Amino acid sequence: MLLKELRLQTMQLSALSHFYADILELPVTKEDDAISIKTGNSQIIFEETKSKDPFYHFAFNIPANKFEEALQWTQKKVKLLWLDDYNGYVADFTNWHAKSFYFLDPAGNILEFIARFDLNDEEHEPFLAAHIRNISEIGLVFSSESFDSNVDKLFKQYPLCYFDKQPPLPHFRAVGSDEGLFIIVPENRTWFSTRNTMSEIFPMKILFEVNKNPYELDL
Repeated sequence: MLLKELRLQTMQLSALSHFYADILELPVTKEDDAISIKTGNSQIIFEETKSKDPFYHFAFNIPANKFEEALQWTQKKVKLLWLDDYNGYVADFTNWHAKSFYFLDPAGNILEFIARFDLNDEEHEPFLAAHIRNISEIGLVFSSESFDSNVDKLFKQYPLCYFDKQPPLPHFRAVGSDEGLFIIVPENRTWFSTRNTMSEIFPMKILFEVNKNPYELDL
C-alpha cells in the first residue's frame, strides 16, 4: 500500500508551516487556510480548524542505511521522545526488521522516522531532508465499542490485508505493507512513544493506492 496524501486538521497552522519548512526543511506550500508539505512522492495537507485542537500520529520512511545519520540530523533540530520500553530514543522492531525514533511537532502530532530494512532502500549521500522518502504510516483511531466492526468495514470496502509481520492484536492492528501502513487503535489507548498521550478521534482524509489502484478514505 502507498500512502499518497493525508488531509489533516490543525489550529496551529502558522507554527506548523514554520516547523516543517524551517526546522525539518521540507517543501511547504502555503494557502489561505492550509499548508501542503511534500515528502517524496506523498504529501500532507493541514487545514485550519477552529474546533478542538487535533493531533495525529504519522511516520515517514527513511533510507535504511542512513538511520544513524537521520537520528543525529533530527536530534540537532528537535527534542526526541524517550522510549521507556527501549531505555533510549531508538525503537528496534525486530519482528518488523525496522528501527525508528519519534518526536512532536508544535501541534502535538506524533512524528516517526522509520528505516525498514526489507525495503532495500539505500542512499549514498549524507542525510538530508530530501531523503525523507514518503509517508510510511498513519494512525487511525476508532471508538472502543465499534473497533472490530470498523476494522472489518475497512476490509469490506477496500482490498486491504493485515501487515504480514504483525499479527492482529485486540487493541492494535497494522494494515498494509512496508511501503505504507494503517496503524489502527481504539480510542483512549496510550500512543506508543508517549507516556500519557491518549489516542483521540479527529477528522482526516487519506488518498492511498493498492496495486496501483487509487482509493480514498474519509474519516
